[in-house]
Amino acid sequence: MISLADSLDRALPPVLGQIPATVGCYLHDLHSGHRFSAGGEDLFPAASVIKILILMEAYRRAAAGELSLEARIRLEEEHLVGGAGVLLELHAGLELTVEDLCRLMIVVSDNTASNLLLDLVGEDSVNALCRQLGLTRTRLGRRFMETPTGERENTMSPCDAVRCLEVLWRSELLDAEWSHRALEILRRQQYREKIPRMLPEELPVAHKTGELEGVRHDAALVESSPGPYLLAVFTRDGGDPWEVDLGIARLSRLCHDLLTGVRA
Repeated sequence: MISLADSLDRALPPVLGQIPATVGCYLHDLHSGHRFSAGGEDLFPAASVIKILILMEAYRRAAAGELSLEARIRLEEEHLVGGAGVLLELHAGLELTVEDLCRLMIVVSDNTASNLLLDLVGEDSVNALCRQLGLTRTRLGRRFMETPTGERENTMSPCDAVRCLEVLWRSELLDAEWSHRALEILRRQQYREKIPRMLPEELPVAHKTGELEGVRHDAALVESSPGPYLLAVFTRDGGDPWEVDLGIARLSRLCHDLLTGVRA
């Protein structure tokens, strides 16, 4: 009888090889403890996946009474940046709560909201959190939509992304209530064309995507039966974005079927 570990080792590499990009993948089945890595420790541009850590730091401060999620932040013209999100389309003078900014940062990956939160928690605090959690391949070096120069780049590995989600799942940084709140926002992510795309519609998936030129990422907690698992797929130097997303979705479905015993 082929073990689960052997099944993963045999089945996943060919599907990874079909993704038209340089790929890093890290899978951790929380039910069995099995792990699979193919470039899982490799360094990638973090794109928006690093926003998970900004959310964690904001909630850590809120839980400690250092930051009020009900505090209101006035949106000024100089705050607006392009890329993902909706705040760029709205008028200056709008007031949003810190909780609003957290939701916008995750649910629609709003870059303006992300930078406003960075103003509140600080880049140094996010990097200190990375060190605390043992994320050796993750670094926040710049704000969103700033041009990367030298060391001013945001980097991450698939393994580190999985670790972030595991910390939330196990309530290692925040207590159960705050961890649940963070995961609930991640479950409301609206960009579902990668890891959740081919999964059963009713299956809860708490995840964060990231996209740059040639870069397509997704990192997810998939709350399946018989137990949850964590999957991060990072890509760079990619070809057609649609084909890369489709390849990630196919890999995700294969992981699901192998871990849950679904027969093709």
